[in-house]
Amino acid sequence: MRLKTFEASSLSLVMSDVRREMGPDAVIISTSDAPEGGVLVRAATESARMKQFDEPVRERAERLNNEAEIERGDFEDANLDQVIRALGFHRSPGHAAQSLVKVASDLTDGHAIGRLSHALGARYSFLPLPAIPEHPILFAGAPGVGKTSALSKTAARVIASGGMPTLISCDGERAGADARLQALAEKMGAGFHAVDDPRELADIMHNIGGPVLIDSPAANPFELDDLDMTLAFADSADAEIIYVFDAGITPEDAEDAASLFASIGAGRCIPTKIDCARRMGSLLGVGESGLAFAQISATPFIGGGLAPATPLRLARALIEDRDYTFDESRRS
Repeated sequence: MRLKTFEASSLSLVMSDVRREMGPDAVIISTSDAPEGGVLVRAATESARMKQFDEPVRERAERLNNEAEIERGDFEDANLDQVIRALGFHRSPGHAAQSLVKVASDLTDGHAIGRLSHALGARYSFLPLPAIPEHPILFAGAPGVGKTSALSKTAARVIASGGMPTLISCDGERAGADARLQALAEKMGAGFHAVDDPRELADIMHNIGGPVLIDSPAANPFELDDLDMTLAFADSADAEIIYVFDAGITPEDAEDAASLFASIGAGRCIPTKIDCARRMGSLLGVGESGLAFAQISATPFIGGGLAPATPLRLARALIEDRDYTFDESRRS
């Protein structure tokens, strides 16, 4: 996704600039008043590779799910075909699936998980968080994705590694958010602060030592004001933005949202609710945005389920314990 901000004295002039520079398929992400008057518009357009879903992987996946063909041995490499079936089942973005299959086919032997792991490692970035982060971390994402849970699991990991984090809630508008995080901090013996705005966060940062984990307000990535507020909180604490997302959303929405968070400085991501999602093409969609996978959250329990992200763990999430049958009755 390509993003650009336009400014002009009127909306009609801005739209003219958008169409001229980004074409008729540009999508308006947000509009607002410009600081010095006029109109400010943020627009996005998909790259050419995103405009169509490549069908060959999906078609071959469906063909391989025809048991009669499989029983006839109508394929040369069962392990590679298992990779193809998995990518098709998860509704993986077509361009990504084609590339992953090509790289997986470079290995002439090996199990499906190993070959998909090899392909994922070649295409995507993996950068787990250190056990005790050296810099403040701000967890950002849409409402209900599990930001607070990801923060809590990270805090438990820090404590288990011998550190003592300070938890900061910036999400005072959500009912009970401050109290929930404060209660958790007390149980862990961790420090806690609640702040209402970026300026207040900047003031308290001067008096905090050790790891700092920040729970930011829920943000709609398609609203410019929400992204700006997330960035303001991150800047006030000199914090790294970690994008937290629900593994069950559509791949297209996942990539668009991840690209928007990347535009304000996010460099890593944490997928959540993997245990609840059946199809997880969103993992590849976010990977296409360029964000590195940091951790993988697979359970709702604070004491576990936040493992360092690796190509092998991601491959297992996509292949293990899945029924890749394309059930036509579920589509209708």
